[in-house]
Amino acid sequence: MPEQLEETKEQQKKRRKKKKRVGYYLYAFMMLILTIANLTIATFLLTYVQKITVSGTKYSTDKQIIQLIKEDPFTANSIYAVLKYKLHQGGLPNYLSAMKVGWDMPWRLHVQVEEKQIAGGILTESSYLYFSEDGTILSKGEEPLENIPVVEGVTVKKSTLYENIKLKDKKVLSYIFSISKELKKTALTPGKIVWEEDGMNLYFGNICVKLGKLNFEEKLVQVPPILKKLEGKQGILHLEHYNEMSTSISFDEN
Repeated sequence: MPEQLEETKEQQKKRRKKKKRVGYYLYAFMMLILTIANLTIATFLLTYVQKITVSGTKYSTDKQIIQLIKEDPFTANSIYAVLKYKLHQGGLPNYLSAMKVGWDMPWRLHVQVEEKQIAGGILTESSYLYFSEDGTILSKGEEPLENIPVVEGVTVKKSTLYENIKLKDKKVLSYIFSISKELKKTALTPGKIVWEEDGMNLYFGNICVKLGKLNFEEKLVQVPPILKKLEGKQGILHLEHYNEMSTSISFDEN
């Protein structure tokens, strides 16, 4: 009997020790869960986006970019937002060529955008239209933009902002791109640029310079010295058929 009692006491001690270990492990596990929960909550609160700043906009607006970011409700978390655009999962609207999202602070995002470049402009009856090389309309308004030449006389079929422009004559778009590019290279600032059936015409005061549809670069090089000689005169300078082999340029004086 004494031996059985001793065994029973020994078993009881083991059971008590086992309960203590289980209690300790349970307590440690609960503390771990609470710590993880607290860290999760703290991280969530710390990375909850409270402000978004935008830089790089000229033709679009900061508000548009912020709305674009907020379309995904999960971007309320700054970590998610930064990773999303870092991994190129955000997508870009038509008017942007690039967009980077980063932190100013854990709760504040900074968005750096790169808009598509304006390649040409058209003056319609109601507004000025400016578009990129792929034909996306980047700006539309009643006032012209500085230092960007616009072409008159073009029939526009569709002119929705941030969508592709549609013209009656599709080929005209390439001529507009070309003349805009070449005028930016030179110091020439025509008072008016008009597209007509025979091609592109530039107006400098009382002088109309007819360029036709090809080789704008080599033709425009001839314009400044000729305009100096024609100062005070009125008429049409014909460069439609001019090329590097030409020996003469005609001027019809009015």
